[in-house]
Amino acid sequence: MSGVPLGSGACCPPRAEGITYLEIGPRRIKVGMMGLETVFQQLYALGRRPEEATDAELVGMARKSNYIPERPTTEADYAVALREAYARFYARQEKKR
Repeated sequence: MSGVPLGSGACCPPRAEGITYLEIGPRRIKVGMMGLETVFQQLYALGRRPEEATDAELVGMARKSNYIPERPTTEADYAVALREAYARFYARQEKKR
């Protein structure tokens, strides 16, 4: 275990299965998000390149399994981090081809 007691307010245990960690915003705050692998697989199956996915699409799909505050600047910060993570996923998929 991580040594952090349950209920301590910590978001996610380190290396939890199904959790993708992103650094959000200019302060690079680490946030654990669930279900991003599925989101990225769906985007890839649709043939969407990272630069083609819209901010609204990335945030909207991630929001289905995660809390993302509904503030424009916060959503924009999440969109940047999600696009970076999707770009890494996309590159890995392309290498497999």
